[in-house]
Amino acid sequence: MNKDLYGERIELPEDVIGYLKQCSDAVPDADTNTEGFKRNQELRDSGYVTYQQLGRMKNFFDNFNGSEKDKPFILNGGYYVKDWVNRKLNSMRDGIETSKDIKSIVLPNQHIQTHTKNNSLNPNNSHQSTLGKYGLKEHLERINQLIKKTI
Repeated sequence: MNKDLYGERIELPEDVIGYLKQCSDAVPDADTNTEGFKRNQELRDSGYVTYQQLGRMKNFFDNFNGSEKDKPFILNGGYYVKDWVNRKLNSMRDGIETSKDIKSIVLPNQHIQTHTKNNSLNPNNSHQSTLGKYGLKEHLERINQLIKKTI
């Protein structure tokens, strides 16, 4: 599902860009060595974010153990951007799922990844040929007959 989203570019809403600017202004002593500084600047300059960047941002927020007053948290956009990232990722992932659900009405197996079968690895074929090749089939039949007689 997520592989369908790789490479997607998402335009940042004006309110998110404006909020990132406010966050940058709120930490005037931040520099390029401060975590979140470069991301904040790149997002504002480019005006878009990729699906992969959204995933990294979610990872940052999910694993951040500091305070909401810490510079990295503020520079990454705080709760406002955290909520936007979560909503955006959920809607993107739900969109792919909904698309597959709709397509599955007309085209079967939209949720199954396509694959090719390798018939040379079919255990039924190799098992039968091995039994016949070494005469084991007759031995197994004889053992089964003996077992049936004892029961």
